[in-house]
Amino acid sequence: MRGRKVEDVYDEIAEDYSSDPLDSTTDGTARTALSFADDITWHFIMKYIPKDTSIKILDAGGGDGFWSQKIHELGYRNIVILDISAGMLKQAKKRFSSIEDHNISFVKADVADMNGIPSTEFDFVFSQYDAVSYSMKPRESVRELARVAKPGSYVVLTMDTKFRRVPELIEAGKIDEAENLLRTNVSYDFKFSQYNLTWQELNKYFEESGLAVIDIIGAPVFMHQVNEKIMESLEKNPDTRKRLLKMELEYCTDKSLVNFAGHIQIIGKKKTNS
Repeated sequence: MRGRKVEDVYDEIAEDYSSDPLDSTTDGTARTALSFADDITWHFIMKYIPKDTSIKILDAGGGDGFWSQKIHELGYRNIVILDISAGMLKQAKKRFSSIEDHNISFVKADVADMNGIPSTEFDFVFSQYDAVSYSMKPRESVRELARVAKPGSYVVLTMDTKFRRVPELIEAGKIDEAENLLRTNVSYDFKFSQYNLTWQELNKYFEESGLAVIDIIGAPVFMHQVNEKIMESLEKNPDTRKRLLKMELEYCTDKSLVNFAGHIQIIGKKKTNS
């Protein structure tokens, strides 16, 4: 496997992560339209998270605690932030150090091997963005996310898409890398390897793990294909951005578009007989 361990990279960049979270790319090829990805994935987290704020939540690959803080601000207090990077967990602890009235726990573990977490422990499980990609063991990671979820609860997973990466690599002149990704599902355009999937492959892993797939979303399906300087200019107009987000939310569940989206978000519900 080429590249460094993801744990080492995130330990190294942890202190600066919030200000420059995409600093792990080697050639600046990633075109994510990240603010739209954030809004779309948050929209569906809010759609499926239980309304009971006393539930126990797992933020798997939670990094510096950004998403857990957003959930905490809605009144949820019982959250476990799990991450492979001690440096990122240190930043998460710092984030919550000045926040009163929380019951946040911090666990260092690989999302593909959460053997310290009991089975059927959580009422809501989410893994935002790429922890499952970075684990290089997506099948095992999905199995673990399903294992720790209670029957009947939702598991929400977001990760980079496979086909979206191909034109980015071609633009960077990395034809060999693009061919390798199509052949193996593995890309190396970051300081570490990552595993990229289609929604069909991810859907299969969910079903194998006892998760009934409820929703498949592209985040975003259009905006990451727009020139970044043009997108930056468009986003400065709140009305224009609102219209663009509405467009995304209208088409982001169209499966014909999802495999070319910036990210795949998939929502599964753990079967009661699992």
